[in-house]
Amino acid sequence: MSEDNNTTTNNNNNNNSEQCSIFTELDKELAAKAKQEYEGGQYDVCLKTLQKILESWPDDPKVLFNIALTEYAMSSFQKTDIFKTQLNKIAEKLHCSLDNVTTLEEPDQCTLFYNMSVLLYHMRQYRSALLIVEKLFRLIGQIDETLSWKICLLLCELDLCTFQPENALATVIHLEKLLSERSSSPSNGLSHSPNMLNDSLEILKSKISLYKIRCLLMLKSLRTCKKELKQLQNTNISSTSLTYARANFEYFKENHTRALKILTNNQQTNSSLISLQTNSSHCFYNNLSCIHFHLHKSAFALFYMRRALTENNRLLIEQLNSNDKQLIIHNINRKYEILYNLGIQLLFKHQPLPAFECLIDVIHIYSNNIRLWLRLAECCIMIYRSSNEDIFKLEEKLKCVLQSIGNGFHHKLILGNCNTSTSSKKSTITNGNENCSMEFALFCLKNALTSLPIITEADLQKEETKLYPAPPGNPMRIGDMIALKCSILTAAAYVSLCLNDFVSAKNYATNLLDEPRASSGHKYLARLYLSESLLAMNKIELALNQLDAEMIKNENDLSFKMPITTIDKEEKSDTPEITPPIPKADLVSWLPRDARVGQAIVYYNIAAIYAITNDVEKAFKHFNLFVNLFGKTQPAHSFQLKFYLDLLDGNRHRLQILLKENFGHLTSNKSFVAFPTLTHTLSTNNS
Repeated sequence: MSEDNNTTTNNNNNNNSEQCSIFTELDKELAAKAKQEYEGGQYDVCLKTLQKILESWPDDPKVLFNIALTEYAMSSFQKTDIFKTQLNKIAEKLHCSLDNVTTLEEPDQCTLFYNMSVLLYHMRQYRSALLIVEKLFRLIGQIDETLSWKICLLLCELDLCTFQPENALATVIHLEKLLSERSSSPSNGLSHSPNMLNDSLEILKSKISLYKIRCLLMLKSLRTCKKELKQLQNTNISSTSLTYARANFEYFKENHTRALKILTNNQQTNSSLISLQTNSSHCFYNNLSCIHFHLHKSAFALFYMRRALTENNRLLIEQLNSNDKQLIIHNINRKYEILYNLGIQLLFKHQPLPAFECLIDVIHIYSNNIRLWLRLAECCIMIYRSSNEDIFKLEEKLKCVLQSIGNGFHHKLILGNCNTSTSSKKSTITNGNENCSMEFALFCLKNALTSLPIITEADLQKEETKLYPAPPGNPMRIGDMIALKCSILTAAAYVSLCLNDFVSAKNYATNLLDEPRASSGHKYLARLYLSESLLAMNKIELALNQLDAEMIKNENDLSFKMPITTIDKEEKSDTPEITPPIPKADLVSWLPRDARVGQAIVYYNIAAIYAITNDVEKAFKHFNLFVNLFGKTQPAHSFQLKFYLDLLDGNRHRLQILLKENFGHLTSNKSFVAFPTLTHTLSTNNS
């Protein structure tokens, strides 16, 4: 869920007109006047005042910087390239290079490097900006107090933009401590800098509190975040950022109706949201879409997400059509975050091909996102086989008997194959993106497995604090990473089976079973896939050893929920909501949902193995157990196994009854006469 990013860095290009003590009193008066004119937005008047100072100090770096900054402000911060060129020239006079942060050594150089980091931030080059600001942070004790605070706030913002909430929280705690010390000692405190950051003390506190809330939300420390939100709301300070923070908090608490109410009510009543309608409307629609998606209103969710993409494109076109590119255009563009959300929603909506086209564009930006590689593979899998619901349809059952030929004594039935995997694979290439294949799915899963971090015992001890970045989403905890690993191994085993790579399928399933924290559902699938791969490798006994229906006693033995961590227990122990949460929608619906069906699938696989070994008695025993547990509505391929077992047993009469009951339109009205089954007939039917 996106959050409105009204950061303090938007106003960080303030005019630094404090001059050295060698300036004359007239120069100091002109500098103070220029600062007042700049803060009042009178840039043309300010420029004339600065040019008067320049006559006395033609080579002074501070004067040159203030002139460059004022000219940049006069262009509405559009002529970024010219401003960067001027900064580089001034940096040469100070014997440093803005492209090399190691040259930052003196306090006089900090202003230039700080403004360069602000430019990089707005151009969304967060890593480069963070390198500069981290170096600036080491020098805050030697520079102006106002600039020091700006550096700290920008450091918080960059840590959050690079998904390092623990580092940002450490900086916030440092600011809170500093603010508390200065508030308790007015002789040395903020009263000496009443216009610091152009804000009052209360507004400064609210900014720090908002940063803390954003850190806690990214860390999903909801209980602490709730206390911080209450304290901030008691100050009666309202802003768009606070509204988004409140909505984001309710979103993480799964109170989606309340989150929607907060967003929509604020949109209707808050007059300060004019900027939201102009520069952040795409974020607003993105948030609405995410909320509606979790409310199971998928049509509304897709509508708002496409609206967000349209708004994003509109804002970009408006900026590109202007004479000069504004600096803010880089910060406005949220195309790839919106495409990522749209792709996920389409995938859950069972529209894998459009989802694949969205996510394949995003992978170039977020190639380190392990979960994104899994989603791409899931798109390919869903196109290959959308769900197992098809095998219960009448048209699939009718494929078991293709044709009726001959009459009377020579009446024959041609048995077919209800397995639609082959036809699905062909349609993948003819009707959609040729890259969306099972081979590409395996490629994505291998990339995901390669990118998985190695989780050591030391990491498990730090489970409550250890985080792994997963842009554009929030960082993942160790439990989430383990669950992701299990999902990747499960998908890799399935895809390998579909590609007839039985050795790889065996290895993936074995690795999944060796994972101690894998869920019961993952281990259930791992045993099925391992058994099938061993069977294909003609290891009958080992394949049978993996199948035990008695291991499935209740629904918990098929659950995909991971063990609850300490943090989850703390968050779930909070006061329960009055409105019961809506159950989450599953990505697919063809997994066994109860123990009865789970046991039936195991019995069916055991019966199939015994049928291959020609052990008819045991095969019939387990097949009957499968039928009793599954009920009347059976999958289409169960008829194929029954045909094979009856032919293998030589019970022609029982096979005729089965055909009359289920495929009567292809059989004659007369009763079948049982004839001895010849060997060559059996071999033909077996094929």
